[in-house]
Amino acid sequence: MTNIFTVCFCGTSCARDEGEASRVGSDRRIYAPETGYIPVRIHKEISGGLRDMHPSVTIRGVAMNDWADRPDTSEPLALDGPLNAPAKLISESRPYSGGDQRSTASVFTGWDAAALALHAANLAAASGARRFNFIGHSRGAVECVMAAWFLYAYGMPDIDVRILAIDPVPGPGNWYGILTQLPPNVAEYVGITAWDHLDIGFDGLVPRPNGRMTGNHQRPVLGDGWQHLADNYQLKDPLKPDAAAAQPTGYRLFASRGRHGTVAGIATSDGKYDYSKVSDSAARVPHLIYRLARAYLTSWGSEFTTRSAVTPSVLQLRQEINLDHAQFDAMGGGALRDSVRPGRPYVREISSISGRLPWNTYYLEDVVGDPPYRQPYPVTAARAGKGWAHWTFL
Repeated sequence: MTNIFTVCFCGTSCARDEGEASRVGSDRRIYAPETGYIPVRIHKEISGGLRDMHPSVTIRGVAMNDWADRPDTSEPLALDGPLNAPAKLISESRPYSGGDQRSTASVFTGWDAAALALHAANLAAASGARRFNFIGHSRGAVECVMAAWFLYAYGMPDIDVRILAIDPVPGPGNWYGILTQLPPNVAEYVGITAWDHLDIGFDGLVPRPNGRMTGNHQRPVLGDGWQHLADNYQLKDPLKPDAAAAQPTGYRLFASRGRHGTVAGIATSDGKYDYSKVSDSAARVPHLIYRLARAYLTSWGSEFTTRSAVTPSVLQLRQEINLDHAQFDAMGGGALRDSVRPGRPYVREISSISGRLPWNTYYLEDVVGDPPYRQPYPVTAARAGKGWAHWTFL
């Protein structure tokens, strides 16, 4: 058994061969060929095959089945152990195990996210590894945090988890405390937020650093029920201003050009799903995120069976993205994000607040600080302030 087990979480409506096989509603040609859909490609390059289960595994997305060649059925989930999950969580998860899991309703609500997170946590616990690396996109990135909580609360609190979250988005439903707060077993967290995505229901999640990251040695008093495990352990909000606060360790936040799908591998000029719009300019963002993901996972001990398929360096890609940014500007409403409409309709919103009232969000441009003058990140005239946690502009 390898000492490190890597779990790759797919986003909503993404199968476990997303980007590697086409199906109705998802043409694999929309993805940059060098990166594919990044969580799936990462798994393939660690384990060697899409259906391999060691030393990495993929987790299907919310509201989707496992494989393109079996579109009407999914595989059973690992719900009954080895973790000692509460009966209520297991019972609520069973309807999402096996059968046809495609669901338009779940696309919006994300009901099956907890079941998939428990499944992933059980697979990690059963692997025999002593360290876990999680990478996920969209709701899959949110499930990384949920699965870490399940490991901490239900039997494996002392095994470190490291998370790379690509544009985590819970959806419009209730933002539980286990989403907005990293558990104590997370040793490192890297979060990437897409700058140019504006669709309703895609507010980004930025979970709060845990005590080991901030020097706060308070141990959580776990709440009753899986939804409330972290309700009494909501530590410092990284999006609030506090110029005097020391920076958390093992906690990195990145802003990236592109839309929600761009940062996960889609290479179309508008970040959507028409293959005819695949663009070399847009592909640079998937190339950059893929290289970033491989670099972090390698530093955390995941071993790849193939060399990186992207040859330009990170520095070269960043320079090219910021010199050739017109398509990214267009994705988010133009190079100038000001509007005569109320509020700031061309500015992404993010949150670290559990419970999630509609107004419990921040404008992304208000928490990241000033973009470097050589990097043309569009902002509005209303931009002000900065959260206490530092961000890096890619």
